[in-house]
Amino acid sequence: MARSAAPEGASDAAPEISAMSAPAPAAPSFEERLQTVPVAHETPLSAEYKRAFDVTFAIDATGDATAADALPGKGVVEEGEAKVSERVEVRLSGANFNIVSTSPPVQSLSPLTENTWRWSVTALSAGEHDLTFEVFAIDSDAVTPLRTYRDTVTVKVSGLNRAIAFADQANPLFVLLGGLGSALAGLFAAFRFFGGK
Repeated sequence: MARSAAPEGASDAAPEISAMSAPAPAAPSFEERLQTVPVAHETPLSAEYKRAFDVTFAIDATGDATAADALPGKGVVEEGEAKVSERVEVRLSGANFNIVSTSPPVQSLSPLTENTWRWSVTALSAGEHDLTFEVFAIDSDAVTPLRTYRDTVTVKVSGLNRAIAFADQANPLFVLLGGLGSALAGLFAAFRFFGGK
């Protein structure tokens, strides 16, 4: 039996099926891009009133297990971990200290060497006072810092300069009146000594 002829213009090729392109995977969120790295900071065992001391903070994003080897190693070293982005800000604060940053506060993390932050710190009063470290992962798109690490250390400010501290913190009028009172008492004692003869 003869086959019927195919209609004119028909093709033997199978019809093309347009493949649906798979959706591109969503970009990871800012929080998902954070990596956990070792951090360390160093503060002095003690300080002196109105005498500056150095404070150092280090982050190691090279794959090393510790960031402490980037510190001077002359004081109290504390270690921890922080979640960080490619750009990081480290802040140091303390109510009883004058703090001056001596390094850029915002840094891009290096894959080759440790990043360090340094401050020159001066105690404004004697006693035990807290310094607080805060690490912020910076999202360049949203410009919204995400705090990922916080630690507080206590610095003992010695009483070697206690007289200077007292004089600086005392009311100047009180100090003046105290000095005048001492001078008058001395004059009165001298007058009685010489007047009695």
